[in-house]
Amino acid sequence: MISDSEYRPPRRFWIGRRLWISAACAVLLFTTVSGLILAHAFFQTFLRARHDAAGVERFRQVLETANDISAERAPSNILMGGETALSRSRLQAARARTNRDLAREAGIVPAKLLQETARLLGRARALVDRAAAQPVPRREAIQQAIEAQFAAYDGYRAVITAEAALLMRTDSGLAAPVQFALILCTLRDDGGRLGSVVVPALITHEAISERDISARDRLAGRMAIQWELLDLGANLTDRGSGLFALRANAEAAFFGDGQPLVARVIEEGTHAERYTETIETLNDRYIRTLAPLEIWRNSFLDGLLSHYRQRERHAFELLWVVSAVMLAVIGLIAGMVLLVHMRVLRPLLQASEAVVRLVHDRPVTLPFRHHGGRELQPLFEALGILRDKLQERAIQTRHLKHLAETDELTQLLNRRALEMLAEPVMEAETPEEQVFLILSDIDHFKAINDRYGHGEGDRVLVAVAGALRAQVRPGDLVARVGGEEFAVLTRTRHLMDALSLAHRLHQAVRDLDVRNADAGRIVVTASFGVAAGKGLTWRQFMAKADVALYAAKRAGRNTVRVAEADSAGPEHAA
Repeated sequence: MISDSEYRPPRRFWIGRRLWISAACAVLLFTTVSGLILAHAFFQTFLRARHDAAGVERFRQVLETANDISAERAPSNILMGGETALSRSRLQAARARTNRDLAREAGIVPAKLLQETARLLGRARALVDRAAAQPVPRREAIQQAIEAQFAAYDGYRAVITAEAALLMRTDSGLAAPVQFALILCTLRDDGGRLGSVVVPALITHEAISERDISARDRLAGRMAIQWELLDLGANLTDRGSGLFALRANAEAAFFGDGQPLVARVIEEGTHAERYTETIETLNDRYIRTLAPLEIWRNSFLDGLLSHYRQRERHAFELLWVVSAVMLAVIGLIAGMVLLVHMRVLRPLLQASEAVVRLVHDRPVTLPFRHHGGRELQPLFEALGILRDKLQERAIQTRHLKHLAETDELTQLLNRRALEMLAEPVMEAETPEEQVFLILSDIDHFKAINDRYGHGEGDRVLVAVAGALRAQVRPGDLVARVGGEEFAVLTRTRHLMDALSLAHRLHQAVRDLDVRNADAGRIVVTASFGVAAGKGLTWRQFMAKADVALYAAKRAGRNTVRVAEADSAGPEHAA
């Protein structure tokens, strides 16, 4: 540490303001541009891709549910043709699968739509069970149950339409794939309905009606149109691996085998011949012709979902690349700025902090260490000198403050210190806690000085100060405000609490055992005055307590009195 004579003011140094401004502008500009790119990559690409993938997955689940609702018709038809343990078991498994699907959709689609589907499905199941329970199946009951199953599927079609519309509104690029998937789903359901046309007649062994033939022709025409619409989406079929082959298989199975099978059954029923198919054999053969349609539809949806999952992964990778580049450049700029900060700004900030801590009399570690240039060393040496001088001044100031605020003999607060500390206490008074002042005066103290000498009198003052200090709480203020006069400032809820403290102080003084030089006991008593300070200034507060103290003296001393405004009557010591 250099001395005052060796210290020289440091020469003025220049912080590269242009460097800071340029660095800040570069970071701001690059961060803004990178942030825009990152936001676009995140919101426009990644989030959209993730949302689209989630939407396609949800749409796929909805179509699976629709397919299971449609597929429940086959075991239902078999059961109505004659209930067996096997047919009942298959139907229960199909219904359980449909129920799981609808339960899964509970958190995806509107509850109102699901409730309507569940209602229609429950009605259809009840009609199926009723028709199956008839000893001799009636064609009307079977037809009613089949139409109720169609209605259940049609009710769920509102869910399909809502999900499809949501997907297409979210991303117009999904319109064509969604419509293609809807056609595949409708084609599969209409294929199932086509097979159900002949079920009532086949179960009851009755002739095919004109109504059945009309229904067959209507469904066949609609399926032909749907197939032509699928041809418009040939590019969608070619998108996935093997989809074209699956399309060919579906066309060959259904139009080559499925429709001719239904046509043959209708032909047999029209000419009143015996049916060569039973409901079980027809169901098994016909479902096999519909299976390729399901495989094609599921493969198409799997490919569509895979496409959007891949888009999501690519968007995520782009997000990471842009983020990494942005962070790398920002890190490079930050590193350069950090170097300047460490070599120039940080030492200056350390010096500034040290000055502030020194001004506020806080500890500062010495010697000062910094990583700046040697040009900054004189500044830190000057701070060392400043610290030493401020410490010396602080010690002197604390000593003078102690002398100014403390009574030298009793080590209590003096009158001036009590006045300074009392004002904040009085200002902090609340309705729940009041401020009280207890003034005390040693009785016949002049006689003690005259009889035993001033040395013994000082010992009495010290003993009384100790007795008072021992009775108060840590937050109370005890001061010597005159020659033999003391004061206690306390905060408490009620006057009786302050009065109780005054009595304890009074008793503590009476119990003092102060011995003179001849080992004789010096009898010490004191008078006490208690006053409340609500709404008073400090001078008024002291005057009010002083009046109570003089009331105690007039009452013969060695007693406690309360200011008249604070008590209905005088309060004497015990």
